[in-house]
Amino acid sequence: MPKYVYFCAGCATEQEVFHGMMEGLEHCPNCNSMDLHRTPQMVHIKRNEVQEDNDAGKNVKRAIEENRAILKDEKKIRVEYKDGN
Repeated sequence: MPKYVYFCAGCATEQEVFHGMMEGLEHCPNCNSMDLHRTPQMVHIKRNEVQEDNDAGKNVKRAIEENRAILKDEKKIRVEYKDGN
């Protein structure tokens, strides 16, 4: 189940709660206030590959070059179709 963070305006605390995507926290466990607001959180994406070079600029340039090569190959394939599609 995903973890959600709620801010309670009644007691000015944050609550971390695990629940389903369609569920919600209805009242604060500390003060029973119903004035709760879900706080947006950053999503953590786990990467399986380990990058040897942590220079962001080099990684971005490498990704751009890889995508350019893929697009160039795709354009070649598209040109080879003789039926106009």
